[in-house]
Amino acid sequence: MRRFTLLLLGAALIAGLGFVIDAQSRVRVDRPAGPLGPRLIYAPGRVEGATPEIELRPRLSGLIKEALVREGQFVEQGAVLLCQDDEQHRYEVELAAADLALANAELERLVNGARPEEIAEAAALWRAKSAELESARLSLDRFEELLKTNAISRQTADDQRALVAAFTGQAEAAKARLDRLEAPAREEDVRIAQARAQAAAARLALAKVQLDRTVLRAPIRGQILEVDVEAGELAGPDSPRPAVILADTTRFRVRAFVEEIDAPRVQIGMACKVTVDGLPDRRLNGRVAEITPRMSHKELWSDRPGERLDTKTREAWIDLEPASDLVVGLRVDVTIDPQVAGLGAEALPPSEEIESNETPHPVLEPLAHAASEQR
Repeated sequence: MRRFTLLLLGAALIAGLGFVIDAQSRVRVDRPAGPLGPRLIYAPGRVEGATPEIELRPRLSGLIKEALVREGQFVEQGAVLLCQDDEQHRYEVELAAADLALANAELERLVNGARPEEIAEAAALWRAKSAELESARLSLDRFEELLKTNAISRQTADDQRALVAAFTGQAEAAKARLDRLEAPAREEDVRIAQARAQAAAARLALAKVQLDRTVLRAPIRGQILEVDVEAGELAGPDSPRPAVILADTTRFRVRAFVEEIDAPRVQIGMACKVTVDGLPDRRLNGRVAEITPRMSHKELWSDRPGERLDTKTREAWIDLEPASDLVVGLRVDVTIDPQVAGLGAEALPPSEEIESNETPHPVLEPLAHAASEQR
């Protein structure tokens, strides 16, 4: 019994010691007590161009024939970036163009009617058949008179009647052909021919569109950030990685990810200071230019203790002063001053430091201090 009691006391002592160690090792996080929280807003951010990165993929699946750009190159809007094998599409364009020419020719012939030579030929044939018919009728009249006196057989007279009937049909067919050649085109026939020509024109336009899609062009003026294809590779709209990544880097912006505790206080026009680990002696001026109207899942993490309190952030786009030594995708730290707000498109403030004697952020300030000591 005594041994059992000692075991219980030992287990309780170990559990209590573990609880004390765990409590002392935790990072204490105090949420702001006041309704406005700390004065300064701290947020991680990422350098972007004047536009976000644009991921480009070929619009058709096919072999890459040639990549015409390299990483770091500046291109104008509409410049050709990639060319795919287009042999099949060029032949399809030629075939569609031939079909359109044939349809237009048929329509033109229908509207213009028969040629004068064809009409003259039909008229001559009708006159010839009419003359044969007249000769056969005269012979039949004579045979009828001779039949009355039994000078010819009845069979001979019947054969002559059949010959007259045959010549009559031939003459009527010749006259109908002549009338058809001389008559204007029927309205419904013209509409049918026009529809065929329009369909052929549409097929040609579609073939040209498909041919144009074998060429990947720059949608904006900007800088090539990445080229991920080589000649001979198969690429298309469903490729897992974009063939080319493009962005406008004529000026830089910062996309800051403000956590939920500070998201309601961010406003357009607030002054900002941006620091970069690779430029420890510089602080770039900026101003909040855009704010997303909703919270989104957090995209940027610094893996610092106590950071993962908020899983959603509000994105704020910050216009920076001109700087040529920034790189798209570079991670930065942003300090936003809520008291300098509502200035809109006024000039950026001078490079003096934001006063830091106000209430620090309860989580990020100790962490930033520890990080600077480690550096």
